[in-house]
Amino acid sequence: MVKVRQAVGYYSWRNLQEGSWYIQALCIVLENYANKMELVQMLTQVNRMVAYEFESCSDEKFTESKKQMPSITSMLTRYVHFRPKKPDIRG
Repeated sequence: MVKVRQAVGYYSWRNLQEGSWYIQALCIVLENYANKMELVQMLTQVNRMVAYEFESCSDEKFTESKKQMPSITSMLTRYVHFRPKKPDIRG
């Protein structure tokens, strides 16, 4: 586990094999809900997953058992839905 310092007193966490907590959660949510939920709903689910299901594991006491809370900023004026992928008829 590697911590990436972003600003004084704030950290972002990344697993060397699996990637950042946010990207891990984003991939899981997209795989499970891309055809069922609107984009901002999915990003809210990602925030929830990162906040409640991930926790740092470190040899350093001051960085042990820490949590991360992502933040969403949106200027969207429409809902964003992903359509199911159409089957490839060429093959």
